[in-house]
Amino acid sequence: MKELWLFTMRYPFGVRESFLENELPVLCRRFDRVVVFPQHPDGDQREMPSNAELRFSQTDAYGSATVLQMLRSAPLVIKLLSSLWKDAPSWAAFRSQWPALRSRMAQLIHRAERLRVNVMQDYDPERVIVYAYWTHDWVTVLGLVRERLTDLRFISRAHGFDLYEEQNKDGWIPFRSFQLEHVSRIYCASRTGRDHLRLVHPDRRELFVLSRLGTTDHGAGPFHPHGPLKVVSCSFLIPRKRVLRLIEALALVQRPVHWTHFGSGEEEGKVREALRDLPEHISVDLRGLTANTEVIAWYRANPVDVFVHLSHLEGGVAVAVQEATSFGIPVIAADSGGVREIVDQRTGVLLGNDPTAQEVAALLEGFRESPMATIPFREGVRAAWRAEFEANAVFDRFVDVLKGGDIKDD
Repeated sequence: MKELWLFTMRYPFGVRESFLENELPVLCRRFDRVVVFPQHPDGDQREMPSNAELRFSQTDAYGSATVLQMLRSAPLVIKLLSSLWKDAPSWAAFRSQWPALRSRMAQLIHRAERLRVNVMQDYDPERVIVYAYWTHDWVTVLGLVRERLTDLRFISRAHGFDLYEEQNKDGWIPFRSFQLEHVSRIYCASRTGRDHLRLVHPDRRELFVLSRLGTTDHGAGPFHPHGPLKVVSCSFLIPRKRVLRLIEALALVQRPVHWTHFGSGEEEGKVREALRDLPEHISVDLRGLTANTEVIAWYRANPVDVFVHLSHLEGGVAVAVQEATSFGIPVIAADSGGVREIVDQRTGVLLGNDPTAQEVAALLEGFRESPMATIPFREGVRAAWRAEFEANAVFDRFVDVLKGGDIKDD
């Protein structure tokens, strides 16, 4: 019996980590059992395949080690401190973050001890593959466990904030050198991300392997190139996603447009305020934070002309873009992270990393007169997606590697 232990942030709770809704069915098909360990079980629980089960290593997700426990774990504390000292970009950054890092260390030590005591008696390296979905706190925790349980082996994925230093405060990913000392391999969601990690950590370059995410085929979306231009975007409303830039562009478009956006976030107030200045021929539907299953159902029922993605700090090959292309929807996107690995002349238009509102508006204005507004082009979009991002093929290859197959990484 072969089983997989999957360590997540919240999945299957809440609506985040929606990409796992594409990957988990394949994992469950290829393993006898998949055990999911969410770090923060917040929100409603989503349905999982029948051979996936939940397990919790501790009752309090925010539990911390006491002073006595920290003293008893002094060798581990010293290793974490050494990693912080080694990786900190400056003394000022270390000093400003130290109160939070001190608290985080106590949580990590506590979580590692609970995991070791409550779970690891069931670990058998011949039977169990341990997989952290992010190269973040769970990797640090598993590294701490491995300090005492030396036969523990585990791998992780890297997506965005857990990959790019600039997406973190002070351009610093704490405990990174400690993580790299213990993880067996890191599977990067984009070639761009993999190359970044190899550049930053040349002495560990063999750890970093390309293994993209994929999305499920739900068929081609409906296509009705009449009426207002139907524009869709899907992202958190946060500064780096540049949704406000899209609104600036919409304000410049002269033709009727209906824009639908999925997602919410800290900039929602600014977004709603900016919408007041749009001309009457631009209509808007802000759908808010939406479960992935509902987004997919919407795509299947509603025609979309073009998907717009203007993020300037993307991590992997944006799953929102993958989902749009799986329905045959052309994409206008900023060149960021691994976006260029899916957006090219076959699937749409790849702009520079910092496109102007005028550039985006010009593409939207002339979209209906472009080759992208045709059935053959949309069929080509789906073909390009299917060749590299179809979930069953992508994740089957990933599991083949996990089970001992050759790594083919270009």
